[in-house]
Amino acid sequence: MRRLRLMIGRAVITIVNDSLKEQNLQVTSLDGEPLDDVERPQNYGQFSVPLAGAEAIVLSLGGDTDSAVAVVVEDRRYRPTGLVAGDSGIYHYEGHRIRLTKDGRTIVTCKTLEVHADELMDVTTPLARFSDDVEIGKNLLVKGETESKGNLTAPDAILAGKSTVKHTHEEHGDGGGTTGPMQ
Repeated sequence: MRRLRLMIGRAVITIVNDSLKEQNLQVTSLDGEPLDDVERPQNYGQFSVPLAGAEAIVLSLGGDTDSAVAVVVEDRRYRPTGLVAGDSGIYHYEGHRIRLTKDGRTIVTCKTLEVHADELMDVTTPLARFSDDVEIGKNLLVKGETESKGNLTAPDAILAGKSTVKHTHEEHGDGGGTTGPMQ
């Protein structure tokens, strides 16, 4: 009867070993029994390292706790709540998350978003909107019209191949000589 009872159960994670080919956990069952070297297979292409105190559903094949496997790990302390039916996503205990909504939106909530692309980042959309400042570290190529509703500040502007800083005009008719660069 004990082997049957041990086949499936809840446990609390105490230690995570993520240095192996397959992550191993040390857990404590809800009746206080410690289990070591509990394998934790993860879905292909996905990874996580749960915190101590997270909960797991553990299967012990044939009731043998030496062959225990954690099939689900959840941390109710940090799981987002109040979602809409059909929503899904990824969350982190510090509060950043990616949420996919039923209306086709992807909502990324984080402190800093980094994109590392070795060759190209291509965004195809009719409109890209930024609520605040944008900083570009190198050149900007605009293939269409531009419009500014504010001042443009630059150390120099090249217009029709001419520098606005170095551009001068020769005097035409009033004897004033050559004009200086734009001020």
